Amino acid sequence: MNVFDVRGITAGVDAALAAVDDPKHRHMLKNYRRHALLEVSGFWEDILIPAMVVDHPVYRLTERGKTLVCDGMAEVRKFYSEIVGGGMNVFGALEEEVAVSDYGIFIEAVFAQVVRGDAAALAGEGADPDGTYQISHRFAATWPYRDGRLVGEFIYDDTGSWRVDEVEHSALMSPADARKALAPYLEQSPLSEIENGLRLFED
Repeated sequence: MNVFDVRGITAGVDAALAAVDDPKHRHMLKNYRRHALLEVSGFWEDILIPAMVVDHPVYRLTERGKTLVCDGMAEVRKFYSEIVGGGMNVFGALEEEVAVSDYGIFIEAVFAQVVRGDAAALAGEGADPDGTYQISHRFAATWPYRDGRLVGEFIYDDTGSWRVDEVEHSALMSPADARKALAPYLEQSPLSEIENGLRLFED
């Protein structure tokens, strides 16, 4: 069984970047890479800037039969604020296939998060409160882009694939530790590169 390691969250997009030559498509992949690193590092406010996201983003997120819609910047900001404020932003793909087109980015992944046994996400799972567990599931997603900026996230969860596995306590990483671990990766995705890439979409 693969156990989530935060340092692997760019593996899928890095593989796509190694195979894609189109400059506009590469720009979208670089936006996606920086977005993921910022989110897991807890720098969510740096995602929601004009160089990265349209003025009115829309997120449609499904999880275990429930759908959350964040319509507009205020609702998207609230979504990120609550995740990071609750210390629940250390997550990512165990396995990820990333494709890109003029429409945007397409993802199929096994998503994972390592949590303490007393986490709310484990309610009803019979978990030992003193244990450490990995929650994982499959999902597919589309991230449409307009003029080089993210329009939204549309995530579709494979509810039947959800699983919970006990893992070693050493697999648990705090938000502060994740931020430190991802700092070198974030340096490889500077904002200046994203800003410069937007010129590709100018008339």
